Amino acid sequence: MKKLIFALALTVAMMFPTHVKAQAREFVGASGVAAFDNYSAGVTAGVEYPFLKHFELDLKDTFSPITEHVALGTGRANSTAAGGFIWFSKSLGIHGEATDSMYDVTKVSKDANYAFGGLAYRTILGGMPARFTFEYSREFNNGISPNGVESSHFQGGDVGFTNVFGCTKHMCVRTTEDITFGRVLEQSNPRCDGTFGITGGNGPNGTCYRTGAISGGAMASIQFVFGKGRASF
Repeated sequence: MKKLIFALALTVAMMFPTHVKAQAREFVGASGVAAFDNYSAGVTAGVEYPFLKHFELDLKDTFSPITEHVALGTGRANSTAAGGFIWFSKSLGIHGEATDSMYDVTKVSKDANYAFGGLAYRTILGGMPARFTFEYSREFNNGISPNGVESSHFQGGDVGFTNVFGCTKHMCVRTTEDITFGRVLEQSNPRCDGTFGITGGNGPNGTCYRTGAISGGAMASIQFVFGKGRASF
């Protein structure tokens, strides 16, 4: 998944003409996440390419050198995302995104893929641009990883809000918040889910029962935005 996202980024950089790149927004900032009883903090960087008035392509990476997972220990995490917007009017559009997320902590390592899709709305709040997204989210590539960790089979909703807070001559400052909520499957008995290399369990012929649970989380970041398009969406 990461290779696909990086390949897309390289393709975009090569295919867009100079006058389109001039409208790009580059950003860097700090972010924090509290999700599913897990916590992380790190650095976010990315680029956003508006083009042909109605389209935008976004590429983003968040590296978290500080992450903590309940009962599993501490370590690092990384999330890479590629997505974009299609605007049908000045204020209404749709948004889609694919994300590759991983963490490596004391007791386990895990990689998961998520897809997002839904409505987007942009407006002016307090004289500055603001953007909302209301999306359905689902984990895909579900199963048991080579090291025996089961995916959570997450599916639910995500509400996002990004607001330009203020600008100077060379940059703008904006804040981003996301609230995610939905259903996950809890880890089943490790003696029959593949964790110890025992066949059966939740595999093709598995019998282990996994209970569902409702969970969620929140992400917040502050970003410094550069480029000629820094003050707009």
